[in-house]
Amino acid sequence: MSYGRITLRCQKTRWGSCSAKKNLNFNILLMLTPAEVIDSVIVHELCHLVEMNHSPRFYKLVYAAYPEYDCFNRWLKDNGAAIMARVDRH
Repeated sequence: MSYGRITLRCQKTRWGSCSAKKNLNFNILLMLTPAEVIDSVIVHELCHLVEMNHSPRFYKLVYAAYPEYDCFNRWLKDNGAAIMARVDRH
């Protein structure tokens, strides 16, 4: 599995993304989350290198690589807004 660039930036709404050119982007605010949450976001984006969608086949890859995905994805949904709110938007 190959990928393009890996970019870290302070994003306002996304924790990670994978472009059509297979560039991986991650929100620097992930450093404020537990390591398992970071792992879940990385696995999610790496699986997009194979499936560029959120289909059942995509999630089959995610769960095969990281069976605990739901737990840490839930943590991010429950706590992520508070982390992003800490960033000065000016």
